Amino acid sequence: MRSLALLFLLAFSLPVCAQEGLRYRMQLWMRGDAQPLETQFRLQATPATRTQNKVQKPRMGGWRLEADRSQGTAYAQAMLLGRAERLLYLAGPSPQTRREPIILRFGNRSLPVWSLEMPAGIHASTVLVEVAPKLLALCDLSARFEQGDVARIELHLEGLDSTTGLIPTEAGMTLLSTLRSMAQEAQQEASGTVTVR
Repeated sequence: MRSLALLFLLAFSLPVCAQEGLRYRMQLWMRGDAQPLETQFRLQATPATRTQNKVQKPRMGGWRLEADRSQGTAYAQAMLLGRAERLLYLAGPSPQTRREPIILRFGNRSLPVWSLEMPAGIHASTVLVEVAPKLLALCDLSARFEQGDVARIELHLEGLDSTTGLIPTEAGMTLLSTLRSMAQEAQQEASGTVTVR
């Protein structure tokens, strides 16, 4: 009986130990709603796809987001993960990033902090952390919107599991293009142009 209980415990503990990546919590407030839609998910890097060509050109990998299925409906999770993909950063430093004299602790790890320059006209703040040498990941994002269905988004790094498999990804700087789009929308709204988010 004791050996059966031990096997049962190992069966549930092994996947947790083997998990890699970054654990996030995302909250999204629709305009007029007091309670946010919320999900927790894990970001894992995926290797570059190999082609049938004899000569393999250098290619960057991608990422995979895995939601905690115990939270919310499948529709809400799909919607939140779709937005999260456009708000993440997993790449090296860029001209918009700057190393700060701050360290954040995650468990027994101390991670250097980087700031990200915000385009003018948007109400957002971000913090990046260096999860591996010259590899930055989003740590915190907070954004508010004066127009549109979405009033506010919060995205926070809650924990790191093994980060040995993390690499810069092909879409790793998606956050930068999203911020530029948000700034353009804010300018259009300020000038009276109607846009649909």
